[in-house]
Amino acid sequence: MIVYPAIDIIDGKCVRLSRGDYSKKTIYSDNLESVVSSWLNKGNKFLHIVDLDGAKAGSPTNIDSILNIRNSFPDIFIQIGGGIRDVETVEKYLSNGIDRIILGTKVLKDRDFILSIDQAERKSLAIDIAIKDGQLAGDGWETTAKNDVGNFIEFFEQNGIERFVVTDIKQDGMMQGINTESIMTALKFISTKAIISGGVTSIEDIQSIISMSPSKIDGFIIGKALYENAIDLEEAISECS
Repeated sequence: MIVYPAIDIIDGKCVRLSRGDYSKKTIYSDNLESVVSSWLNKGNKFLHIVDLDGAKAGSPTNIDSILNIRNSFPDIFIQIGGGIRDVETVEKYLSNGIDRIILGTKVLKDRDFILSIDQAERKSLAIDIAIKDGQLAGDGWETTAKNDVGNFIEFFEQNGIERFVVTDIKQDGMMQGINTESIMTALKFISTKAIISGGVTSIEDIQSIISMSPSKIDGFIIGKALYENAIDLEEAISECS
């Protein structure tokens, strides 16, 4: 079980939103490398990075900052999401050493986009399953689309996708704990692997995730709870091992 500390970026700064609302932004640092170092010093070897400007704009905005992190910390696993909506961006990130690309809005609107990506490279992709009011959300989680979740997941599993990021948007950044029912509803459609996101606030939340479906859950993302010191990263990593 992998712990993925989240670094969400707006204007080159590390921020957190509440329920994906860009008007409810808290800035935690304007030095991204120092944030990464703080997580590495606690024994972490994985990162979840989101270009929030890119997610909203529809194209990568903080790519230079992200690749600076990649170059400064060559030995950690980095997964990236936000504003990745063409093959060229996928190729740029992968060719510069990003380990995993998370696709959301693009495939929500055009699932056949996945077929334009080389079969071997699909092993380095994950699909965002962000649930908002029972529907899949995109465009920085600001819009929703009426896709059947089960059919959506099945299509990607049949086309070489082996990992999904499952997020309950209502819980994200709210420091109110996870929504077990929402997570389990999504997991029942997944036969490959899932990464859980949204509302991980306590060690009890981590224990709940570990006990849910060990064969399906690859790890979980922690954001605000780390920055607000509600969870100690070392303790979270220890819990998972």
